Amino acid sequence: MIVQPGGMAPGLEVVPGLTDAAARRGIITVAAATIFLYLSLYLYVPFLPLRAAELGASNTMIGLVIAGFAVGQVVLRLPIGIGADLIGRRKPFAVGSLALATVGGLGLALAPNTGMLFAARLLTGASVAGWVAITVLFSSYYRPNDTAKAMSRIMTVWAAGLVLGTFAGGVVAEVFGTEATFWGSVGAGAIGTALIVSAPEPRKESAERYGFATVRQVASSGLLLRLAVIGIGVQFIAFATYFAFIPVYAESFGASLSTIGYITTFTLAAAMAGTLITPMVIGRVGYRVTVTGALVVVGTATAAVTLADTSAPLFLIQGVAGLGHGVLSAALMALVAMTAIPRLRATAMGLYQSMYGVGVLAGPLVAGVVADGPGLDGVFLVTAIVAAGAAVMALVTRMPRTTGN
Repeated sequence: MIVQPGGMAPGLEVVPGLTDAAARRGIITVAAATIFLYLSLYLYVPFLPLRAAELGASNTMIGLVIAGFAVGQVVLRLPIGIGADLIGRRKPFAVGSLALATVGGLGLALAPNTGMLFAARLLTGASVAGWVAITVLFSSYYRPNDTAKAMSRIMTVWAAGLVLGTFAGGVVAEVFGTEATFWGSVGAGAIGTALIVSAPEPRKESAERYGFATVRQVASSGLLLRLAVIGIGVQFIAFATYFAFIPVYAESFGASLSTIGYITTFTLAAAMAGTLITPMVIGRVGYRVTVTGALVVVGTATAAVTLADTSAPLFLIQGVAGLGHGVLSAALMALVAMTAIPRLRATAMGLYQSMYGVGVLAGPLVAGVVADGPGLDGVFLVTAIVAAGAAVMALVTRMPRTTGN
């Protein structure tokens, strides 16, 4: 990005209290901190169940430890959004997010029993709840009609962090052992915390009255609530399939552990590609067609999993599904950000992310019940039905056609 002499960086406007150079530095710094946040949160994920088992956890307790990550997201995202808007600042909450990731990783590394392990996992869930503040802080460096571009970029960074975290975790475990992934999480969190502390922040917004009526005003937005319901469906699908039962399905037809890991990484890489192309797709067909079409793609790919009996077609199917998920994530976040007035943007984002956290919880739980009953094929058919329902809701929801409307 080249800054013209005496002018602004393209795509940026003069943000209160920030020069164009400071805004550009903010974009780079927050993006880098986001990478380290998701490195910290995902380096150890494949090995957390093993850690819990080593400490004597039952299968039920292992499930509870894994689910603990979602609890903080559901409970804390809305309060964080409200707090950020109430004080007119997002950076303190963003700093808290990285700091909690560091402390949570340390707790996981040192936990002497399953109770402490669960408590540390709750901290990591509280950490990722701060994603609300990070996304809004990042978008504050862009002009209002570049909201879709801002959200596409931060979601691309998010996806890159997931890809890097899951891939690097496997490498670190292979070279140094699984325990090293927890200590790597601590180091990544500490670096990310230092980065986010150095990020500039636009001048504090003028204080305005803020109370229950303000939250009710945000929550009464029909569009926001519809987007949140669609988001629940999207997260339900993701956490029922490629974060839960796609690996189990692949193992059922004999895929090796390394192949299963590659499938997950490839899915996340495809999601990253999806976030990159989102602004272009929105510019051509608008938000409603983008969201509806991506849900149809994801639903179709999810149903098609039942036809795969080797790794090669599963790679292809998950690549298509991942691409659709990336488009959905970026488009829905952009819609939430652009439909809220700036001073209430963090509250709106907090409500949206808190509600879609229900999908993070419900997806693996429902899928587990279905897998124990009708079987694995039933998991993918049920999630395809969820995608179809979300697509219908998107189709009947009135959305802006482009970022300029």
